[in-house]
Amino acid sequence: MSRKLRQSISIGFPCQQGQPKMEFDLTEQIDVDSPLERYVRLLELIAAFPDQLALADVATLSDFPKTTAHRLLKGLVKAELAIGGQGGRAYSIGPRLSRILHATADDGWLEALVRPFLAALAEDSGEACYLTKLVGSRVVVAVSQAPEVRWRSYVQPGIEMPPHAAATGKAIMAYQNERLILQVLATDLPKLTVNTRNDHGWIRREFSLVRERGYATCIGEIDEGLGAIAVPICQANGLVLHALGMTGPLQRIVNDQLSQRIAALTTTAALLATKLALGSRRASLASGCDDAEEAS
Repeated sequence: MSRKLRQSISIGFPCQQGQPKMEFDLTEQIDVDSPLERYVRLLELIAAFPDQLALADVATLSDFPKTTAHRLLKGLVKAELAIGGQGGRAYSIGPRLSRILHATADDGWLEALVRPFLAALAEDSGEACYLTKLVGSRVVVAVSQAPEVRWRSYVQPGIEMPPHAAATGKAIMAYQNERLILQVLATDLPKLTVNTRNDHGWIRREFSLVRERGYATCIGEIDEGLGAIAVPICQANGLVLHALGMTGPLQRIVNDQLSQRIAALTTTAALLATKLALGSRRASLASGCDDAEEAS
């Protein structure tokens, strides 16, 4: 039987002198056992015990029959809000929910954490270095450090990076699931220079090449005189929500120092991976607490 939370609200209206006050009882019914509420309850359990709860555990803690818990979990996995379940594996938050939490977190913590790493890279290379993040289906600059004023405008925080042309755009999108890639390919992908390619076959091959060699390039694809290289920042669970990039004049980026610079970016990305995963999780929890306080 569906359980209802009933909230009574009494409203009084003044009447003419000598007449009783008119009162109305408005009863709001909130279904706390609706399908949506059931899914949310399971997500809350999974988030509280990541990689710890198997099907039987979820059923016990939620007080749902095992068949009901299995059906709900299957729906969450299909929607990419949760992962696990295969072969008795424990459940954890899925990539789609991780992207939602990541996109809603404030960037203040991100700058504080990343800035020293970008400053070191920029000082060693003499080039503009920056970190981008995945926001929905867009790749956006989050933090940047540029020794030369001339190149700062290309990597200002908030600037969107074209997924088919920008090095960091490719570095992030190459590791997303097919659903998100199709969503990106369905958007307008403009030819920004004579070097820009926007045919879907080429973009998919470029993404495959990024996964194969571990880095992405932009060879005059946004500005004919500009080059960029980028590496993905891979979390322990394989999720890629950030990329680390370096940009500058084409002849300074794509030269005999290319392999050393890619190695420097890769080393820094590995150092940042755990920090970003933890920071994103903490920021999301803090944001949730703030929202709860405002609601109260």
